[in-house]
Amino acid sequence: MSQPLKRLLIDVPEDLEAQIESLAVQTGRSRSLIVNDAIDTYVNNQLRWLSDMDAATRDVKQGQSFDGDEVLDWLESWGGGGEKPRPGPAKP
Repeated sequence: MSQPLKRLLIDVPEDLEAQIESLAVQTGRSRSLIVNDAIDTYVNNQLRWLSDMDAATRDVKQGQSFDGDEVLDWLESWGGGGEKPRPGPAKP
């Protein structure tokens, strides 16, 4: 079910408008749909990032953290057949 639409007037640089138009022509989609999809993706990614940062800040305040070097070392071991064990929480 579609949500009601509300008109939003925005200013974009001419080169971006040309890119939107080109994409619309190439894909057969309307400029409005392309811009709505782009805004939806951007806003949802930003909201998710902010939520993740809030959760990480709460974890740190509660003493739940990991040593960054240990985590990077663990991540770099992925995919090579010799994956290291997941690091445990940092000691205070």
